[in-house]
Amino acid sequence: MRPDHQEFADGVKLAAIAAVSAVLTATVVIGAGRAFLPEPEAAAATRPVLTPVVLR
Repeated sequence: MRPDHQEFADGVKLAAIAAVSAVLTATVVIGAGRAFLPEPEAAAATRPVLTPVVLR
């Protein structure tokens, strides 16, 4: 390849690496968040019952 095309190819490789890294990082972060946070059904079951209050 000519030098200008080589620079373009290197840029495309770096962009591909960045995209893959972003997807893997997002997958790990979302997976960790789901592992540490309670399930929505469990969170709904543990919510306290609210008492209605009338303001005068």
